[in-house]
Amino acid sequence: MLSLNTRQWSTPAVIAAGVFMSVSGVLMFFGMHDPVTLAHEWIGLAFVVFVVFHISTHWRGFAGYFSRRAALGIIAVVGLATASLIGLSASHEGGGDMKHRMFQTFERAPLTEIAPLLDESADSLSAKLQAGGFKVASTAQSIEEIASRNGTRPPELMHALFE
Repeated sequence: MLSLNTRQWSTPAVIAAGVFMSVSGVLMFFGMHDPVTLAHEWIGLAFVVFVVFHISTHWRGFAGYFSRRAALGIIAVVGLATASLIGLSASHEGGGDMKHRMFQTFERAPLTEIAPLLDESADSLSAKLQAGGFKVASTAQSIEEIASRNGTRPPELMHALFE
């Protein structure tokens, strides 16, 4: 049977992923999104896995934190902040927000319908996206469809259109 010695790699992996998440999070906060967002999301998923291994390896020490008042207070504050952010995010994703629905409509419209709103031609929008490194098969495609075919998210294309 293969034995994994998580003690040797779980802590360095958590530290490395944590440093990356911190740096990429700060970069995203200050507006750098293009390659950073995707890497942040994937390393974030790896970070979760590393944390699970780290906690399972150091379970006794981890469980000990639940008997200390200061540690419990910190855990409670971070837990409440996390729950609040998840709730806030869920309400925006639910479509109740007018701005969110407007962007969804914009992302689903073909370039031919978006162009007049931006006082440009559909061909010029297509050229902007192509100059940004995105492949556009037709001006009849939507932002959402172009993003999907380019392996990215619609906000990345929107950013390219408004640069």
